[in-house]
Amino acid sequence: MMIFVYIVLGVIAVFMSLQLIMVFAAKSTKGKKLTGLSGKLKLLEKNGTAGLVYFFSPSCRACKMQTPVIKDLQKNYKNVFDVDISKDMQAARIFGIKATPTTVAVKDGMISKVFVGFKQQDIIEKQLMEMR
Repeated sequence: MMIFVYIVLGVIAVFMSLQLIMVFAAKSTKGKKLTGLSGKLKLLEKNGTAGLVYFFSPSCRACKMQTPVIKDLQKNYKNVFDVDISKDMQAARIFGIKATPTTVAVKDGMISKVFVGFKQQDIIEKQLMEMR
């Protein structure tokens, strides 16, 4: 019986370690200069611009909770973009996306902040206000 407990604890420890590694890897992109973007995201490469880019996957459970929050923000903010990584993997590579959902704050053509996982609307909106 005790070996079963150790196995379960080991699996939990491995899972949590992988989660932390992904968060740290995603946050390490802070300060990265953006180049090679296309379409609606191209304007974020310029100095004097600011915006949020939300990366999601249709099969991601947390994304299904985060997407309505982002869609609501897009009604009031023109500088909030969403990217389906299954359709635009190139943008995900440029931003260094490691997991979904990930929301990236961009200012003056550089990544200024990275949010990994589900975030409440007030947290994202606060970031938008700080970028003005």
